[in-house]
Amino acid sequence: MRVWIAVVGLSLALGTGCMANRTQINVADLQERAAGVKPGSTTVAQLEQILGGPATSITPIGKKLLYVYTYGEGKTMGLALIILNISRTNSAIDTALFLVDENDVVEWMKIGTNSSQVGWQWWAFGD
Repeated sequence: MRVWIAVVGLSLALGTGCMANRTQINVADLQERAAGVKPGSTTVAQLEQILGGPATSITPIGKKLLYVYTYGEGKTMGLALIILNISRTNSAIDTALFLVDENDVVEWMKIGTNSSQVGWQWWAFGD
């Protein structure tokens, strides 16, 4: 009987606790890197070098190309018990848009900033 109580007690002690997880999607510091892009002078080759890789998608718009980079962050926090787990994941995905002209020069850009404000929350039931 004492062995059984010890096993149950150890299981309860080791099987409970808090958890936290942070996930970064694509380039974590894309907003900071994008500050190096100068519309009117940055080329596609420089854009890919500054942002660290190819675009998520490239869409033709007439003679121009729209380079789209997707990035963001997700944060999960929770409480893990033996029979009940409560957790909440907050995530935000942003898009960075770069319009490139027929000479392969960035003409216009727009950078989303929602993912920089993702908070940690563990209570899953409402706000």
